[in-house]
Amino acid sequence: MDLYHSIGRRKSCRAYIQEPLTPNQLDELKKALDSFEPLYPNAPLEYRFTSETKGMFQVKAPHYLVFSGKGEEGEQENAGFIGQKLMLWLDAHERGGVWLGASKDATEQRKRADIIILAFGTVEGSPHREISEFRRKPIAEITNAVEDECIKAVHLAPSGMNIQPWYLEKREDTVKLYRQILKPPMSLAYTIALLQLRKLLSKSGISTCRLFGRTQSLMCTKKRDGTVIVEVANKQAREFYQTLKVKVPSSVDLAEFKQRTLGLKSKGD
Repeated sequence: MDLYHSIGRRKSCRAYIQEPLTPNQLDELKKALDSFEPLYPNAPLEYRFTSETKGMFQVKAPHYLVFSGKGEEGEQENAGFIGQKLMLWLDAHERGGVWLGASKDATEQRKRADIIILAFGTVEGSPHREISEFRRKPIAEITNAVEDECIKAVHLAPSGMNIQPWYLEKREDTVKLYRQILKPPMSLAYTIALLQLRKLLSKSGISTCRLFGRTQSLMCTKKRDGTVIVEVANKQAREFYQTLKVKVPSSVDLAEFKQRTLGLKSKGD
């Protein structure tokens, strides 16, 4: 099956109809998994379904797929490579999925060598989105070959927090991939913001797991004056924020945010 078409329409799905797939549908999924070739043949993976998970990013779904290994080098890359193919396969079959980062199998099947979990099933609404709904950096910020069709596909690839920490440099018949490693204060900012969020939510009885499962990360664009323009949240996220009496700002003063959140002052202060 050609999965290329699904690259331009797949999305992370967090709201599911709780009716499970049929045994035949699950068998089809297993066959698809077995047909996907890994990046590293010497680091084979094991797969299993589980009924319950726990962790930071929780989504209520009818099915959870656990990627597990034996602690060999290359297993994490294989899990991401094969798992993302499965995401495209699900999209092509009118179903959806979402990665559950920092989550674990909550049943007795849990293993020390488990790598990551993918929730999936039949979604509420459409499992697809329009190309205009992808929240990505301008393609010129991640490559010097903006017209390359393969790099256009990479431009739509998902990444944690939608930060796209990579750059692709094309020279003749070679493409070099550079990875951006987050350093302080940005890496520290994520940790501090999460801790502050947990403190704010403690009185509401809503966990960060539920918050992340019901809402979305918002694309932000920094202007020259230091102001950050914040993307408008989708309907589901807006409704959930309203129940928390949280107002999502349309813009953020970056200098003021650093001062309030991290205690950092601008050079001119």
